[in-house]
Amino acid sequence: MINRNSQGLFVRLLGSAVIVQALLSAGSLGVGLILIRNTTNAQYGSYVLVLNALLLVTALQNNFIQVPMVHRMTRLDALGRADLIGGLMREQRQLVPIFGAASVAVTLALWLCGALSVHTTVLVLAAVAAALATLYREFFRMVLLAYRRPLEVMQVDLLYVVMLVCGAFLATLTPAPAVVTVLILCAAAATAGILLSKSLWRHQPWNIHGARGILLQMVPVGTWTLAGAAIHWTFSQGYNYLIVGTLDVNAVAAAAATRIFMMPVNMLSTGIGSLMLPTATGWLLTHGARTVFKRLSLLAAALAGFAVCYLGVVWVCRDWIFTSMLHKQFEQRDLLLQLWSVIFVLMIFRDQLLFLPLTRTRYRPLTALTFCSAVLSLAVSYASMVRIGVVGALVGVLAGEILSVVGLVVFGFIEIHRDGAAPSTQPS
Repeated sequence: MINRNSQGLFVRLLGSAVIVQALLSAGSLGVGLILIRNTTNAQYGSYVLVLNALLLVTALQNNFIQVPMVHRMTRLDALGRADLIGGLMREQRQLVPIFGAASVAVTLALWLCGALSVHTTVLVLAAVAAALATLYREFFRMVLLAYRRPLEVMQVDLLYVVMLVCGAFLATLTPAPAVVTVLILCAAAATAGILLSKSLWRHQPWNIHGARGILLQMVPVGTWTLAGAAIHWTFSQGYNYLIVGTLDVNAVAAAAATRIFMMPVNMLSTGIGSLMLPTATGWLLTHGARTVFKRLSLLAAALAGFAVCYLGVVWVCRDWIFTSMLHKQFEQRDLLLQLWSVIFVLMIFRDQLLFLPLTRTRYRPLTALTFCSAVLSLAVSYASMVRIGVVGALVGVLAGEILSVVGLVVFGFIEIHRDGAAPSTQPS
């Protein structure tokens, strides 16, 4: 049997992680509802495009750093971890402003050339500032969660959400709600980053002069996880930009507004996933690949069961939701909701099954699978949108998710076979 103390600790950590993600999902849902109800579809669509860009830059940072960082932390003592985190922090602070300055220079050059309007230029510059603040905040969130300190993260996330939701309401009173909301997001992220850094210092002071060249050392591993994250974003979020290019920004609002009620499903999967990499790594070292695959599959099935129940309630209440809560109606609304529901259930399995090959550092095959899923997703999305409108974008996302889940199941069986395809000798 599993040690009861360890089991209880795991449950408490997962519960805390879900609460952390619930706060963020609630904040995102609140901002979305405020903007949908009180602004035009174009303003809301513009905010969605910025938010998806922020998801990309944070995913790139987290995927480049998190996996190799966690692998190192599990094998280091307190002094070694202090050197590791200090080195990562120092080099992150050196590189991120360079990328920000380059983005500002490119944006201003495009504006001077007439490629961007004044409004779009201001929106992009606000997005760059928000990206810098968000990367700062996400770095400390990532480290604290790696230390399994979700309670500290939760306290700061609560303040972040309150600032963002209140700010979004105030933004709707201005002539440019999308830009103002992005600027408020920037301020909230910067404030949260400062508080998280102080929390980390209290728990585990870092050595800012430690681990020289640590990011360069992470390149062999981080490059593959970064490429995988970028490619995955292409088919999980990139469809929004394909919608803009093929249709218009109002179609982005339709896809995003019907997706917004999937947030609780994303909360379950992402919240637990934030702690699953170090947890699955421990399982693998103790029990082997078969037990890890079994536990991840059971966890995904349980989460999917909760998701189906929730999605059933959303479906029954859909008329009231769009009439009374959103004050908007969209063409093909019901079909969009049905497709999003299937996609998010598949995403639960993909998010959890991913951790077995990650713990085995199978970055190249994971990147290849993600690339194939992205290519299939974008190709199907474009071909479908030309014929059936915005619904076609979700058909493409669905195709990509199906391929991704099937591929991860195959990878799981391959890892079990590599362990000898025999039942684990350890209790499960």
